[in-house]
Amino acid sequence: MKQMTRSTHLKTLILMASIMLMSFACFARETWKPRLALQLYSFRDRSFTEAVISAKKLGFKYVEAYPGQQLGGGMEGTTAFPMSPENKAKVKAFMAEQKVKLVSYGVTGAGDEASWRQLFDFARDMGIEIIQIEADSAPKTLDMANEFANEYHIRVGLHNHEQPGGFPDKVAVALKDRPYIGAGSDIGHWAAAGVVPLDGVKKLEGRFFTMHMVEMSKIGHDGMIVPYGQGASQIGAILDELKRQKFDGTLTCEYERQSPTLEKEIGECVTWYNAYFKK
Repeated sequence: MKQMTRSTHLKTLILMASIMLMSFACFARETWKPRLALQLYSFRDRSFTEAVISAKKLGFKYVEAYPGQQLGGGMEGTTAFPMSPENKAKVKAFMAEQKVKLVSYGVTGAGDEASWRQLFDFARDMGIEIIQIEADSAPKTLDMANEFANEYHIRVGLHNHEQPGGFPDKVAVALKDRPYIGAGSDIGHWAAAGVVPLDGVKKLEGRFFTMHMVEMSKIGHDGMIVPYGQGASQIGAILDELKRQKFDGTLTCEYERQSPTLEKEIGECVTWYNAYFKK
């Protein structure tokens, strides 16, 4: 009887150790997993409140807003800054109710110093952690953004469309001696301009504050946006590289192509992203 008890006890210990090892393995895979946000421009066919609800349904806990989207939800006005105190309070209450965080804002910018302060005040009031501005902004603009980013402790990312200033080497020049702004590159636009995204990520090592992580069907101007893992952008290799670089920002999914199966394709991006961290 005692021998059977010892045997059972040993089996129990082995089972418990196996469970702990499996849990540790899962934890090890999940320790580095950047937040994945949705740029609400992907749902520009609907209001801000409708877009947030759609994003939540697809599994997003974070979103990036852009200026000019109608607020909806019984609110007048848009997501542009400056926003009235009433609308700011209503938007914050709505986001809290949805349990979705407005983590970033852009692409945007400002003119004079007073306008820049309005932008940063808006970001501070809304709990926005990063502001995206154009990568080809004038040096004076970049200097001002760098100063305000330092003052407000809000990151500024240099975003690119297909403008030459958005190429990785030119972004590196723009970031030199401006420690409070970083890269916020759209790697889909890189690919469309003929830049291999993984090469660009390596060139800007250590300078990424955020990224629009976009999968393209091919490298070149005739590529189109497709779900993660179904194109030529090497998203998995880019995530491996970002992990090596100890990237600690937020990655943003954006679907500029208005597909008839838009929500399904964005949902496939979320599924692929989550699966990457469980391999």
